[in-house]
Amino acid sequence: MDSGKRRLIAIALVAILVVAVVAVVFTSGLLQTSAAGDVTDAAGREVILDGTPERIVSCSPGITEMVFALGLGDNVVAVTDYCDYPAGAAELRDAKSTVGGFWDPSFEKIVDYDPDLVLLDYGTEAHQQLAAKLIDSQVTVLQMFDQKDVASVYVNLGLLGNVTGTSDKAVELVDDLKASIDSTRSAVEDLNATNVLYVSYADSGFTNVYVSGSGTAVDELIGLAGGKNMFDDTEGWPTPSSEELLNRASSIDCMIITSMFSSSAAEELSAHFRNDPTWKESPAVKNNMVFFLQGQGENIFNRQSVRTAEAAQLMAQMLHPEAFDAEVPLYDPTGATVNVIGNDYAKHLALADGVGDASGMHDVMYAGLLATVRD
Repeated sequence: MDSGKRRLIAIALVAILVVAVVAVVFTSGLLQTSAAGDVTDAAGREVILDGTPERIVSCSPGITEMVFALGLGDNVVAVTDYCDYPAGAAELRDAKSTVGGFWDPSFEKIVDYDPDLVLLDYGTEAHQQLAAKLIDSQVTVLQMFDQKDVASVYVNLGLLGNVTGTSDKAVELVDDLKASIDSTRSAVEDLNATNVLYVSYADSGFTNVYVSGSGTAVDELIGLAGGKNMFDDTEGWPTPSSEELLNRASSIDCMIITSMFSSSAAEELSAHFRNDPTWKESPAVKNNMVFFLQGQGENIFNRQSVRTAEAAQLMAQMLHPEAFDAEVPLYDPTGATVNVIGNDYAKHLALADGVGDASGMHDVMYAGLLATVRD
């Protein structure tokens, strides 16, 4: 068979696949735009609700943020130990209305809350196992799509909006998120890419360092913000050796470090960079382009949820402050202050001009599902 015929057959097969996916979506119940009803979740299961759920248990901080953004905060009866945003979720957590951690939510605690809807993350194996137990116990479970990128935010909002009868609000949120992300991308798309080292964890002396590689949500955000990931030649969250990090130090224009611990640790790392003979010559250190994220300033990057657009913009302002009306403050290289961005991160956000084309729909399934949100 010649190459032309093979190409035509390949195109035809792709077309059939797309039609099949869209057909499944159109018959799954995800198209409804008003009252709650039947949908197909990330596990491919039909989930049936007779009306808006009144007792919701959310087992993921990112999903919890979506539920509150859809105006259903009063319907949430329990969250995880890590659900700290918005204020309503933090109040539930502080009142001990919780079901455990993200990785180990308790089956017994969930059942004790007598929920009419439990929200789980299908991308987490522990949640899949928990879903099976809950389903066997006749508890209504909605398994959300893996929170792995910007597209998953749109899809999960659509899924959650349809099952809870808040699809109009879901569409509004998706539109706002897409417009904000497009505005950020348009502000920096013609600028030279900034080389970024994104660190999710580091021990004292900048050892045991975990960095963002390709295929992560952070890697996508770096691209949207006008940056180039310094470890895009690796996948996931690798732990490069100290030697490898030092070899790349001279090319790093900006470092973003999510502390995951105290401000004193950020101060220690800052001093380490200024005193180390190699790191102090890195453009990131010399030009005051090192940022430490804590609290909500960190969470907006860790959670692919309704604040993802804020994460993209905050990163873009770090990488390209000249493109925005306000700058993210830079730390003092003398050591008098350290640039820590925490719960008050929003005060640094500035509006950028321009709206470009939507992107991020790199998965056929996501594309089909997103169409149900938008149309």
